[in-house]
Amino acid sequence: MTATALPPAPRAALGAIASLHEACADPTRLRLLNLLAAGELCVCDLTALTALGQPFVSRHLARLRAAGVVSVERRGKYAYYRIGRLAPALTRQLTAVLSSLNDAHTLLARERRRAAAAVKRRHALPCT
Repeated sequence: MTATALPPAPRAALGAIASLHEACADPTRLRLLNLLAAGELCVCDLTALTALGQPFVSRHLARLRAAGVVSVERRGKYAYYRIGRLAPALTRQLTAVLSSLNDAHTLLARERRRAAAAVKRRHALPCT
């Protein structure tokens, strides 16, 4: 049997799936997705919640955004991120997988609770 090239449409779909998996194949990006599952957050919130530098967080968010996993809305000089159109199912799968890993699940659940509190604060008091 000889291999045949895929038509452009299936090739593009497979490329999008591969890009999605590559974007999520990083512990930091998975952690950011876990936090964004709590709701829309500013980059300043994400840096505070993770104790990671702003350029580092922004670089990872750019990779997630390019794959369609997160979306961004600029308000003034601040960028607010939320789970994108492709990610709700991914977030459910992530939670299911992590629930089988007790230690990681406990840590991520704690971080998500802190993120939920940050979301509430952010709605009451936008970044300035």
